[in-house]
Amino acid sequence: MQKKELTSLLLTLFLFFGSGKELYAQTDSVNTVIDTLNSIKQAAKFDTALFTRQVDALSRFILDEKAVTALNTVASKFDKGADLDFDLYIRNRILARLSTTDFYRAIDYAKQNLEMFDKNKGENRVLLRLFFLNQLRIPYRSCDRIGEGFILYNGLLTKSKAAGDVFSTIQSYYVLSGFYRTIGLYDAGIYHMKKAIALSDSADHKQPAFLSLRTLLKGMNAWENCTGVLGEYYLLKGDFETSLTYTRQTLTIANLYPSEFSVANAYRLRNMASALLQLNRLDSAAYYLDSAQKAVAKFDNATTPTIMQVRSLLYIKKGELDKAENILMDCWKMIREKKVLALSPSGVSGPDYYLALVKIAQHKLPEAAILLNNDIERIKGIRVDMLRDYKLLGETYSTIGDPQNASAAYARYISLQDSILADQSRFRMLSFETEQQIATNEQSILQLKKDNRISRILWILSLGIVLLVVVLASLIFQRYRVKRKDNEALQKTLADLKNTQSQLVQAEKMASLGELTAGIAHEIQNPLNFVNNFSEVNTELIDELQQELKAGKIDDAITISNNIKDNEEKINRHGKRADAIVKGMLQHSQSSSGKKEPTDINKLADEYLRLAYHGLRAKDKSFNVTLKTDLDAGIGNINIIPQDIGRVLLNLITNAFYVVNEKKTLRQTQDLATQPYEPTVSVSTKKINNKVEIKVSDNGNGIPSKVLDKIFQPFFTTKPTGQGTGLGLSLAYDIVKAHGGELKVETKEGVGTQFVIQLPIY
Repeated sequence: MQKKELTSLLLTLFLFFGSGKELYAQTDSVNTVIDTLNSIKQAAKFDTALFTRQVDALSRFILDEKAVTALNTVASKFDKGADLDFDLYIRNRILARLSTTDFYRAIDYAKQNLEMFDKNKGENRVLLRLFFLNQLRIPYRSCDRIGEGFILYNGLLTKSKAAGDVFSTIQSYYVLSGFYRTIGLYDAGIYHMKKAIALSDSADHKQPAFLSLRTLLKGMNAWENCTGVLGEYYLLKGDFETSLTYTRQTLTIANLYPSEFSVANAYRLRNMASALLQLNRLDSAAYYLDSAQKAVAKFDNATTPTIMQVRSLLYIKKGELDKAENILMDCWKMIREKKVLALSPSGVSGPDYYLALVKIAQHKLPEAAILLNNDIERIKGIRVDMLRDYKLLGETYSTIGDPQNASAAYARYISLQDSILADQSRFRMLSFETEQQIATNEQSILQLKKDNRISRILWILSLGIVLLVVVLASLIFQRYRVKRKDNEALQKTLADLKNTQSQLVQAEKMASLGELTAGIAHEIQNPLNFVNNFSEVNTELIDELQQELKAGKIDDAITISNNIKDNEEKINRHGKRADAIVKGMLQHSQSSSGKKEPTDINKLADEYLRLAYHGLRAKDKSFNVTLKTDLDAGIGNINIIPQDIGRVLLNLITNAFYVVNEKKTLRQTQDLATQPYEPTVSVSTKKINNKVEIKVSDNGNGIPSKVLDKIFQPFFTTKPTGQGTGLGLSLAYDIVKAHGGELKVETKEGVGTQFVIQLPIY
């Protein structure tokens, strides 16, 4: 044992003093780092400072697969007891390096190691996990796998809220906010950032740290960081005054604690300058730019290029184009030397866009077009900035007199805009204030229910007293008087019951109408998007046509006029499409006339299947189900009341969607999500002799045998209180009977349910 300890001591002394200088301060390669870490682990005394320097040196190297494997092997030697934190520290630094060099490998590496951070019980577990997940946001939002990022961090948000983990909840809101900003959904980004701010404690001045790791997601640091980013989101959205308000708040904190916010301060000062520049307050913008440059001078980070870009805009506004061009060339030099990514936590570094603005001001339009194409290639994936570039590129080509490239640029602009609009329909966007109002309303509803419960008790007590009086009165008054009073009471009760039943039936019809309305809105949105987009393009083309006509370029003018004509035909076509949708849907949603008319039952079933689906999607964006149809084309038209049969179909399809979604949710809560289950709803039609058979099927949990005989009874429902009137199937049954048909049900518990409608053909 003594010999082993002596060997370890001699090895440590050699490493520190044998070469005449501190060997570990000079790391020449990844292998050197690995060898040194092995030596540290074997040494008698653990040198924390030396360990930190060696691991942090990984930021200077490109880590290939072999290097990552070797580093993981070294890290695993620290995975016992208290040393586990050092293992996870190494993995954090590996991910940090991969996040700046290889986005896809970074994501795969993080997913392979995330479970270790979740299971860690060490002293620094919170900080290590927060840092790892915060670093992972960078590769997700820098490549085409951002959809995976949404799934991961939404899942983490749900788990952290359920566990009461405030810091992880803040982090999830913060990262999701950045994802929304990346895809151009600023309102959703602002909402999530405000949620993070609301959970942050600005009075807590402690900044947790482990070795060189720090977190900006706790206490005052979280509040300052999130508030500063919120100011930038309002800047990007074009709300410059609100941006200034939030950014000034963070600068106030930074002035009180300058040592903690020196780097972040440059970021805030730059945003102040940008907002002031857009408001044409040039002197103030110049002051904040100078302050930002001083704040960042001591640090080597990606904020400097973005500051230089803002300063170029200042020079352009002042008409000092040579200065603007020179500073942008210096900006490119720094980007190449420091290998600054297009998208970093400090913002977007794309000098070519600003150089294009300079060239346009210098009337060098062909050069501007080249620069804009280069910028689009660099910032690929940052859709809002690409949208800006494509629009300016189309305008530039139009001015040059290149209609072919102008049309191509505008087409890409429209396609990208449609992509952003599609995402807006995918993600529910509630403002922070709206959710707060919802919470207030929920509290009011709970209080109202409590008050109603007390009123009901008092009412029952009063009714008991009245009944007691009636009983006593029955002993005094003559029998015929008692019968007459009882009869009057029964008549009144019957009238009230009929009135209540009528109200509930109307409520059920209005609920169906609500589903239709949501579906109609979805159907109309697509043609309206085309009308709006082609109208914008035609406005641009008309301006271009006038320029060509003034210049006497008749051939080019004819080409442009043909493009305008084509676009007008598309506008007309999509406008007629919207008109047809409105007429058709209103016909189905209007009150029933009570008269039967020839109706295409296949078209009716298909329309109500889509309307029911889009109606539920409008209320719950997470709702997804596989739709299947098998419609017999040989049926033709049948005589029915289309509004009434439409309500039957809508009720059955909506119920089917409810049960498959309920089954999916139940499986997730019971940890059965790994077992395959695809929610599916099917609608089929078939002609059998002199009848038409319509089937609505689902693969939900089926109907329990104990309630199967009650499902067509009025007011019977298996749904939670407030989610169903119990009249849907009862009304459907009555409507089908009124048509001379039958409504039957076939079900198997755990497998699914099938409702069968049989209607006669007259």
